[in-house]
Amino acid sequence: MTSSTTHPTGVSRAALAAALTALLTTGGLSAAHAEPPVAPAGAPRVERVSVAADGTEGNGGSSHGRLSRNGAFTLFSSAATNLTPEPTPRPPGPVHLRDNATGEITRIRESLQDPAVSDDGRYVTYLGWGSHTTNVKLVNLETGQTMIIRHGSSKAGSGQAVMSADGRYIAFRQNSEHPQDPDRVEVYDQETGTYEVVSDGPPVSDRDMVQPAISADGRYVAYRDSKTGDVWLTDRQSGTRTRVDDGGSSQLVQLSDDGRVIAVNAADGAYVRDVRTGETTRFPGKRAAALSPDGRRLLYQDAGPTAYSELRLRHLPSGKETVVHGHARGVPGALADKGRVVFDSDAADVVPGDTNGVPDVFQWSAR
Repeated sequence: MTSSTTHPTGVSRAALAAALTALLTTGGLSAAHAEPPVAPAGAPRVERVSVAADGTEGNGGSSHGRLSRNGAFTLFSSAATNLTPEPTPRPPGPVHLRDNATGEITRIRESLQDPAVSDDGRYVTYLGWGSHTTNVKLVNLETGQTMIIRHGSSKAGSGQAVMSADGRYIAFRQNSEHPQDPDRVEVYDQETGTYEVVSDGPPVSDRDMVQPAISADGRYVAYRDSKTGDVWLTDRQSGTRTRVDDGGSSQLVQLSDDGRVIAVNAADGAYVRDVRTGETTRFPGKRAAALSPDGRRLLYQDAGPTAYSELRLRHLPSGKETVVHGHARGVPGALADKGRVVFDSDAADVVPGDTNGVPDVFQWSAR
């Protein structure tokens, strides 16, 4: 795999050198090596997390693992019915939440997909059924209270929710109430109970604003124009919007905690970009799976049609890479602080004793 780095134009050599020095000292990106070195083989810790608290294997497949930003909680989808002690509800809800300190598993009732969790594990958002269509739902696991996140009538659905680290702000895709109107990206503030439209685009039905990503404090929200593939970044504090992709049709993957770095998939591969300097590191023919909260690591794999391929973790400042697993899949949110990773795989040799014959979710850390 080769990667390349481009620089913004119209910058003097001295200014560029100063910018790169500042970038390295603040956790930004560094120039990529033509052939990135692979970190020396060590003894990474790998455990299967799609199991019951007592270690019982799941009796159904599990996939699409995501971590809270601090790595304290794992979310994943599972068809298993034996991961929690309570009777399986109807409808069951495939989303499960694991406390990584205790191994305790909680099933999120009536969930469908697209979960997100606050760093303290108190709040979980997910896509669920509403009275007329699917909607983002927010559950407070301490009180058991559930509410629908939607700004419009009951016929206007919502989806693709992401949340700030403390769970206060929830960015989501608000579906239009009328076919001639485009979808938009909004932010719901739990503290004030208010909604704010953060996307901006022509009022044309095929210019939906989708795929929101949010910074840890909720100040920055990135999103994608589904018609053009442009990626935009809204600063909710200043009210400004800035285009942050490098041209062409893009798929937004994630935004770093400080709103400075984005990971994007494009037609010719993946790239990671510092939106302040324009510094861009490219991964031709690859698919970005997840960006670390600090913007310093990228989880990526082949951009081919198969779900499972070699999954690599790259430390962007140094260019060093580690093979997480040779037959795995990562999704946005699969990478937490300190390089902790979750992935799913149908391989039976990831950990000893895997005999259930179905895909499972695993947590990996370098040490």
